[in-house]
Amino acid sequence: MAEPLPADIVSFLDSHVESIDQLEILRILGETPSRGWPVASLATEAQASLHNIAAHLAALRDRGLLSCEGTGADLVWRFAPATPELATIVLRVLQIYRERPVSMIKLVYARADDPLRAFANAFRLRKGG
Repeated sequence: MAEPLPADIVSFLDSHVESIDQLEILRILGETPSRGWPVASLATEAQASLHNIAAHLAALRDRGLLSCEGTGADLVWRFAPATPELATIVLRVLQIYRERPVSMIKLVYARADDPLRAFANAFRLRKGG
């Protein structure tokens, strides 16, 4: 049986990552922190729809993990954790994702399929909204 994921990683995923698409966005941006990514390029890289990627980017930005610059078609997204602690935990998440992708994917999918979690998320208050 595989060793459980560290508690701080599970806690981070529980509070910051709702889907595999979001985990993939963090992976892509976290592996190229100096690069700005247009939404269309991220959608292609993550193999996800433009609509879904845009919603995930906004959610991750609202959680203090990403920044966006520009306007309209020139909008680009970057890895930009709001605090050094967030940066550290995200880099640990990405390291474990590289080492144990199946464990991470199973955890994210299991949480995404939790009906109580989905109900609670429907009522989550969003910053600026």
